[in-house]
Amino acid sequence: MNIQSINSQHTQKLNFKSTYPVVHWVAETNGSYAKVSNLELVKKLQGKVIRMLNKLLKDSKTKMDVTEQNFRAYIGACDVSYRNNPVVRSFYNRTESSLGGFSQVSYIISGEDVELFENYLAKNIGKAKSKAREYLSNPYSPEAIEAIKLYNNEGLRFVKNLKKQIKDKNGTPYVLHTKFEIVRNTLGKIKDYRFIDARFLPVKK
Repeated sequence: MNIQSINSQHTQKLNFKSTYPVVHWVAETNGSYAKVSNLELVKKLQGKVIRMLNKLLKDSKTKMDVTEQNFRAYIGACDVSYRNNPVVRSFYNRTESSLGGFSQVSYIISGEDVELFENYLAKNIGKAKSKAREYLSNPYSPEAIEAIKLYNNEGLRFVKNLKKQIKDKNGTPYVLHTKFEIVRNTLGKIKDYRFIDARFLPVKK
């Protein structure tokens, strides 16, 4: 996969919005990249991206290296919602197997839309589960299951709303592609994944 370096000409082509799909790519050091399709690994890599973007600049315990600083600056250049309010959260597509001809399960929601999304969808699940535990000793009451279903369906509609998606002047939605390298221990076992870079590219038709 070829992810070009950031430049002003690229960012000027995008309409700045606040939701976008994310595709993660992994490679051995100096190896070729492969797209990640395993949900468990997708969540692991997505979590790393979310934590980098949510780091507080004034918090001495979360100092960022140059790669992380450049990544945050790049997202801020492409996503005005994040630039104005640097907070993000994930959404995982559990109702569809593909989008635009390729597997897609993870999304990022940024800026003020994070609070909106949580207040109207995410928090309802926690409230329903808490109430179910209190009365049924089981978090999955009919109300909780309905809240989860609503979250999955309406959440997907939310992130796929073209009015909120990052897209170019021709209306083509863009996807954030990340690059990670495998980190192995002395025995050759995978111990971590190192973030390398990320770039927005148009959805493949």
